Parts: sequence; C-alpha cells; structure tokens
Amino acid sequence: MTIDRRHLFSAPLLAVPFIAGPALAARREMDCSRVFVFLDNFLRLTPAERARLKVSFYLTQKGRAPKGVKAWLVDKDGTITQMPIAADGRFLRLPTLKQLVEKSTIVFEGEEASGYSVRIGLVWGSQPRMEMEAAEVSRILADANAIVKKAAGVFSVAAPKMVQVAFPGGAGGEVVMANGKVAPLPLFKGSPAFNPSTHAGAETIRFSKLPLRMEFAGPKHSGVVFT
Repeated sequence: MTIDRRHLFSAPLLAVPFIAGPALAARREMDCSRVFVFLDNFLRLTPAERARLKVSFYLTQKGRAPKGVKAWLVDKDGTITQMPIAADGRFLRLPTLKQLVEKSTIVFEGEEASGYSVRIGLVWGSQPRMEMEAAEVSRILADANAIVKKAAGVFSVAAPKMVQVAFPGGAGGEVVMANGKVAPLPLFKGSPAFNPSTHAGAETIRFSKLPLRMEFAGPKHSGVVFT
C-alpha cells in the first residue's frame, strides 16, 4: 500500500493500517519506516523540542490493543532488536533514526497477522497539575502546534491544527472564568479537555484528580484511518 506523506498529518493522532485483508499467517514483515511514519522527522528535531513534545506509537487491532503480539527489528547486518509492546499497545522501544533511514525490517508475530494499525499520539513533555492557568495551557497548545508544523517539513501546509488539550486520568475538570463563574470541562474520548477557543475568558483549570498527561487532538476525533 502506498501512503501519500502529504496526508499523514491530517490529524494529531493517526491510525495508519499496514496489514489488510484476511489473516494469512501468524507472522508479518515490512519496512519499519512504513510503520513508524514521520518518526524520522521528529528524531531530527532539536533535543529541546523532542523533550517538550513526545511521540508515542500504539499498535491497535479493530480499535483495541491486540494481545499476545511480539515484535522485533532486523537490521541490514542481521542485528535483532526486541520491540516490547505494553498492555495498552504502546511500543516501549522505538527505532533509531539510523534504522528508519536504512529501512530495517520489523517483524510481527501473533495469533492473527491481519487488521493491525498504528496510532500516533502526541503528549506534552511536562506533567499536568491539579490546577493550571488557562493561559499556560493555551501556550502549551500553541507550542505543540509549532513543533508539529516544523516536523512536517515540506508538508507543513498539511500539518493539523490541534485545537484542544485532553487530560487523561483527570476524572473531571472545570474552568473558572474571569467573572468568577465556573463551568465544567467537556469530555473528549472520556477525558476532560480544554479548548481555548470555546473557553474564552477562562483563567483557571481545575481537576478532581491529578491527570496522567496532556494529549493533543483535533476538534472531533483522535485519529484517521487510511484505506
């Protein structure tokens, strides 16, 4: 399957299918740069930029993390590197820039070798707090958009405009407006989310539970499936 790189930044979280059709075997091999799309661009960013905006890759199958799947990389010289996968599908190790450029082979092995996709998640490098200034979160969102646009390189025109910050683990949240009024934060994919454009005049964001991280998303969805 050929994927037009101009469209890979159509959403902050992407789902790029690399296996299609009925299950034919329990093993699948392919070029790792086709699985970890645009990782090479992020690895070429400055260390400071990479520390601020972290990129994670999640293996999914029919929208869920598959169980019992093993993966490893095989370099051109035959070196084998295990690619452990967490329970939520996140790759705990990512290819190096050298492996991506040299197109090392990634091998997947599991009960079913079809229907897999990779979702790309963008997470801010610093941890959220129980209470944050709305202006600070707005600046973080703007910085993340700038980094993504830079990573898109020649395709920066097609880079997505991330409009909100989700706070997984925050349970519930609210914004305190400049006039003292309090409004609940809407939920995005089950997590409280702050959108500066829909919360004009917000001064403070509060959570009922400490969020685990700050994720970025578009207005309606967290992923795009390419067919």
